[in-house]
Formats: sequence, structure tokens, C-alpha cells
Amino acid sequence: MKKSVTSFIAVMLIIIFFGVTAVTGVYIPGGWTMPFRNTATSDTSATDTSDTSSTDSSADKADNTADSTNASADTSADSASTDSADTTDSGLKAIIPSVLDTDNGIRLGLDLVGGSRIVYEAEIPDGYDTNNLSDDMNSVQKVIRQRLTDKGFTEATVSLSGENRVTVEIPQITNPEEAVQTLGTTAQLTFLDADGKEWLSGSDIKKASYGYGNPTNGMSDQHYVEVQFTSEGQKKFAEATGSVAARTDGTNILYIMMDNQFISYPSVSEKIDNDSCVITGNFTRDSATELANLINAGQIPFSLKQVELRSVGPQLGADAMSSSLKAGLIGLVLVMLFMIIMYRIPGVVSCFALCFYMVIEALLFSLIRVNLSLPGIAGIILSIGMAVDANVIIFERIKEEMAAGKTVKSAIDSGFKRAFTAILDSNITTLIACGVLFFLGTGTIVGFATTLGIGVIVSMFTALTITHFLLRRMVDFHIRNPKAYGLRERKEEKKHFPILKNFKIFSGISVVLIVTGLVALILLPFGKNLFNLSIDFAGGTEMEFNMHTAVTQDIQTEVSDLFKDATGVDASSVTSSGDGNEDVLIRSTSIDSEQRAAVIDKMLEKYSLADTDILNNNDVSASVGSDLQRSAFICSILAILLMLVYITFRFELTSGLAAICCLVHDLLVMLSVYVLLQIPLDSNFIAAALTILGYSINASIIVFDRVRENLRTARKEPFEVIGEKSIWQTMGRTINTTLTTLFTIGMVYILGVPSLKQFTLPLIVGILAGGWSSVMLSTGLWGFFRKKFRRRRKI
Repeated sequence: MKKSVTSFIAVMLIIIFFGVTAVTGVYIPGGWTMPFRNTATSDTSATDTSDTSSTDSSADKADNTADSTNASADTSADSASTDSADTTDSGLKAIIPSVLDTDNGIRLGLDLVGGSRIVYEAEIPDGYDTNNLSDDMNSVQKVIRQRLTDKGFTEATVSLSGENRVTVEIPQITNPEEAVQTLGTTAQLTFLDADGKEWLSGSDIKKASYGYGNPTNGMSDQHYVEVQFTSEGQKKFAEATGSVAARTDGTNILYIMMDNQFISYPSVSEKIDNDSCVITGNFTRDSATELANLINAGQIPFSLKQVELRSVGPQLGADAMSSSLKAGLIGLVLVMLFMIIMYRIPGVVSCFALCFYMVIEALLFSLIRVNLSLPGIAGIILSIGMAVDANVIIFERIKEEMAAGKTVKSAIDSGFKRAFTAILDSNITTLIACGVLFFLGTGTIVGFATTLGIGVIVSMFTALTITHFLLRRMVDFHIRNPKAYGLRERKEEKKHFPILKNFKIFSGISVVLIVTGLVALILLPFGKNLFNLSIDFAGGTEMEFNMHTAVTQDIQTEVSDLFKDATGVDASSVTSSGDGNEDVLIRSTSIDSEQRAAVIDKMLEKYSLADTDILNNNDVSASVGSDLQRSAFICSILAILLMLVYITFRFELTSGLAAICCLVHDLLVMLSVYVLLQIPLDSNFIAAALTILGYSINASIIVFDRVRENLRTARKEPFEVIGEKSIWQTMGRTINTTLTTLFTIGMVYILGVPSLKQFTLPLIVGILAGGWSSVMLSTGLWGFFRKKFRRRRKI
């Protein structure tokens, strides 16, 4: 008993310790310090330049040798703000950043806190084929987005405006000059000889990559950069190296230039006719990687000139953050109350485990500087739901074991053991999706995958260790009455409604629910769009006015209403921008010239503005470019295929097919809601779809796990009988988990700003669809596929 009390107190103290650490952070010197006392950050425009000039490099491939000469790899380094060891005016260095310290810890997205806006314009060279401009500008968009993703700014937006401009918005960095340093060089890559003749450009290169090893004969292992050419680039490189090697004036050097600066100048002693070359020298891993990144970033046949630099306000409005936090806290309180009412002592234990889960997750988010915007928040909400789900699975199992006559202590141990496979399989399938999205995705996809993946791992740990530990301590404290653990008096077993016998009815209802979304998808390739595509997907109009006063939330609301009156459509966003936030930036789907004129007239009249106060009135491209859409699609398909492989391995192919069908069903139901209610389909749709992908597969796996278990113990019973029994055995888990997840998301919908409501409503529908499909469809589909693919052979 004494040991139990001591260990229980120790765990409580650990939870409190981590909780305090999450709020205060750890900063040195001074140790425990609230970082919000005189925390004006130091000059973050200073950079830590990584100068690798004077490194020897040579160009070589296979049997072709080249002499070594000096190479310069002056690179744009990350600004100090991207270093986790940032300091403040008080001289403190962040060891563990506080969750409230957005300078050193969690990054907030554009939709929550705004950031900086940079506009670049393409400088078209003489002789350039303008027919390629559209494709090349799309390449610019892709390169910049990938660069920002690599630097950790997954929530940044990159969109095209006009024919030759690209707009970049980087969240949280309110100092525009710092944003430019963070983005780095965005210029043209060229290969020149000593006379200045250009032989190759970045468009002749497939890619550059970092490597470590022995790329040339007779040399020790070293860091190097491998450059792969296109077929045309190979020809040009052969001509260039042949010409440079034949020079007799001693200038046998091929200069690689970026933004009129030398990034490398290897010497060449003979012609190199290969599809790639290797640049070697005194590189470090970082300098070689940076050189490869610079070469990849220069694969555009023209340079970019910065033409605008300003700050922008949050896209969701100033009150979005506070309303989201309030909604989240109320939702968590409701979840905890529900768990206590339903499960009593285990419910109280789950509250402690949930608190531990949240502080550990918060600490990890701060340490890795996770990006937190709507997609990231969606990942957190889903992971909280899965954390509660694991506890619900365990508690329902414990109740079953006690109902079977076991003591509380043995029921707890047996309940955890029996629940383990269900928790493991459901979480691994979700982690498979997270892994694919993280490693192959870009932009907001990576942010979503990061928060969800971390949440799933932490939730599984807390459910299987902290919850188990605390429940055993309750037994040691002589709390051994089964009623205290949620077991209620057994009533006569009621005859359950036959679900599998009515599978055709339920599947018919599902067909009605999904038909709208399915038709909308089928019509898209034929140019028929039933969705309400927002500016994120369809492009649109951007208008900006100088208001000569700070643009408050009230002014943003007024301008939004004015825009609706003038055009008849809702603005996608109305935000503040510019010095002192005195400019108002309006984004909407495309409007015609008459509607634009009406907006301008109303703005000039209402706010007494002059024509010179019209700062911007342009068409803009989709910020969710084709590359991001393609990335999301490919990642989702690959994730689904890998989940199918895992489910087949753990269960059987027929169950995997059933689970995938349920997943597609839930996504189509959500799409139907977007079409029927004409909810704007914006960049957050990707996060909503991925959330349903993770949630739906989790719900189906729990049911399948019970079917698998019952199949082992009741081999002689037909599948329909076992399936029906399994559905009702897991019914409590399905209902309770759906309710607890809806508590959190539902409160965000009720208390959130309008744009949050547009995001959470499809999530609510998708989660309800997930509960429906896991109960009414999943086992029936499994039985259907078993009949089709596992027919008994005639003897």
C-alpha cells in the first residue's frame, strides 16, 4: 500500500512538472522563467551566414577526372528566428520553449496570426519563348513552396498573380525583411565560362542531390553534390566541358552562378559526356546540402525581382484564436465529464491520462516548432479523439471481463491485454497514413501529418502505460467494487436489431448519401464543376486599399459586408496588411469588371478614399496549385494502398477491401455535404479529407478486431452470426468515441468564427459517416467479399 501511494504521488508530480514546464518553458541562464516578461525579441534580422568559400571542389564523373580548384558556396542562411536557440533581450536561451512562446516554439499559421507578404516579378530575358511562361511560373510556385516546406514553414501560401508575378505569404514572421532572408535566394541558375558565355541554365538540370561516399576513384569518403542533367542538358554540358577543357589561357573553369554570385566554380580538364556530374571538395554535410538546394531552386529560366514587401493580418480574424481555445477547453471538459459519468473511476483515471497526454504533446510541439493552423488543429482534434478512443476500448473490455465474473484486478489486466491488438492495429493504420503524408506531402499536408502522427504515438503510450498504472493503483487503494468501474446491474439481454440482415437497406441509404459527391467527382474531368471552389482552388480576385487608419476587426467586418452588397458573393478573406496594418486586403473568387467597379465606388465613398488609395486590383491564381493537389491525391492513394496491405496482413484481404470501401464512403458523404450546402472548397478541405481518412479506418479496424477474435473462438458458427455479435459488442465503443470526438469539434463549430464553421461542419458529417459505416456497413461488406472471394471448393 505504501509503495502504491508513493508511486501514485510520483506520477502525479511528474504530470504537474511537465504541465508547468509546458507553460513556463525552460530558459537559460536563469532556469525556470516566464518568457513573457520583457520578451521583445532581439534583432532577428541578423543572420548566421554559413560561408563555405575557399572550399576545393572539382567536377568529375566515372573515369573522367578533373583538377580541383577553389569553390565558393556563399548561401543564404536561415534567419536567426528559425533557430531553436533564439535569444531574447533578457539574455535567455530557450531549452524547452513554452507553448505560449511563438518566437522559439510552436509556430502559428497565417490564418491565426498573419505574417509577411512578398511579391516577386519574373524578369523575362531577351529571346525567351513566352509560350512557356505559364508552365515556368507554375514551376516557380512549386520550387518556392518546397523550399518553405523544407525550412519548416508548411503553412506558408504561394500563389500566382497576373502573368508573371508570384505572391508568398509566410506565417508569423511579422518583420518582412526577415521573411525575405527566410525564403532566401530565388534567382536564375546559370553555367558560364571565363568569357561569360552561358552554356546551361537551371532548366537543363533534372535535380541536384547531396551524397556521401567515394564518388571518384582514389579518393576517401566525403560529402559531395551530384547534378543530373536532362537529355538536352547532357549535350550542353558535354559541349561546355569540351570547350572549357580545350582553353589554353589557363581559365579551364566552369562557373556556376546564382543571383549574380558564384556558388561554385569547378575546374575541368577534359570533356565530360555523361547524364550527371559530381561536385566534390571540402564540403560539410550542411554546405553540400545547401548547394544542392540552391541548384534545385534555380531550375527556372529567368530571375525573380522583389517588387512588394509588407505584413499581413490573420485570415480568420483577430478573435479566431481565442474562440478556438475557448471551444477546445469546453469540449475537453465535456469529454472528461462524459468519461467520468460513463466509466466512474476509470473515467477519472482517463482524465489524468488525458492531461498527461496533452502536456507531453504540447512539449513535443514546442521542441520541434510544429506549424499550427487549421490543418494542424484538425490533426490535434483527431489525435485527442483517438486518445479517448483507446481508453474507451480498454474500459469496455474491463467491463466485459468483470461481467464474466473476474475480479477487478484480473479484469483490468485481462482488459488491457485483450484491447491491445485493437489499439495497435487501429493506430498503426493511422500512422501509415501519417508517414506517407509526411514524407511525400508538401505544405499543409505535412503540418497535418506531423500533429496527427505525434498525437497518435503519444496517445497510444499514455493509454497503455499511464492509464494501466493508475487503474492498478486504484485497486491497491482498495477500490474494488465493480460498480465503481462502470459495471452496471445486468439486465435481461434484449434482442438486438438485426444489422447484417438489413445490410441491403443500410447500403441503399449510403448510396443515397454518397451519390451527390460521386456525381460531382465524375463530372469534374468533363469540365462540369458542382463544387463551390474558393480562391484557393480556382483563383480569383485580390483588391487592396489604404485605409489611413489601423484596420480593426470591426472594419474588416464592415468591408466584408460592403463587398457582399456590391458583388453578391462572400469575400474569401478580409485581412489587414502593410505598415501599421493600415491597408485592407480583400480576396474573393473571380468577379467581373462591373463588380470590381462597384466595390471600388463603395469603398471610396464610405471611407473617403482617393484613387491613389487603390493599391491592388488583380487576378490571382490558386494558392493550392496543381502540384499540391497532385501531392495530396498521390499521398492519399498510396496511404490507402499501404493500409490495405497492412490490414490484409493482420486480418485478410476481404476485410481490407471492406475497410477501404467504408473509407471511400465517408469521404464521398463529406463531398456531398460540400456540394449540397455549397460550402467553399478551400485549402482546408485537404485537411478535412485527411482527417476523415484517419478517423474512418480507425473505426472500422476496431469492429474487425472483435470479429477476428470471435472467429477464433467460435469457428463453427457462420460468419453472419459472429459478425452480428461483434457489432453489438463494440457498439458502446463506437457510440462513446463518436460522441467524445464530436464534443470537441462541435464546440468549435458552435463558438467558432464563420470560417471555422465552414471547416468543422464537413468534419462533423464525416465523423458521423465514419460511425455509420463502421457499424452498418463494414462487417456486411466483409461478409460480402468473403462470399465472393472465399467460396468453398467442392469436394
